[in-house]
Amino acid sequence: MVSQGGIGPWKLDQDRASACLYVVAVRNRGGDVDEEGFDHRTAFMIGKISEIVQAGHRHVIAFSEYATFDIPNAWDGSRNPVAYTNLDKLKIDPATLEWRKLPGSSPFNV
Repeated sequence: MVSQGGIGPWKLDQDRASACLYVVAVRNRGGDVDEEGFDHRTAFMIGKISEIVQAGHRHVIAFSEYATFDIPNAWDGSRNPVAYTNLDKLKIDPATLEWRKLPGSSPFNV
């Protein structure tokens, strides 16, 4: 995700997603992208959304900065991999995170 500058492609609600400031990545051991070193359902990264780009019938979420952490059981295991929530529910305070710029800050390759 960091090397690509974003995450996706996802089936999402463009209006709801456009109102979001951040995207949080959670490990899904059964998913296409298997982030090593994190337990299933663990949130491991947050990105500051810079844009949401349509890619066919799906969307990719590009971000300008990111931070990493380890928050177990952040995902409820629902069938839909996209969920809309707030950072308070996930116990994430963006002001306390060590934000890093993306290498080259290139947009997601769609």
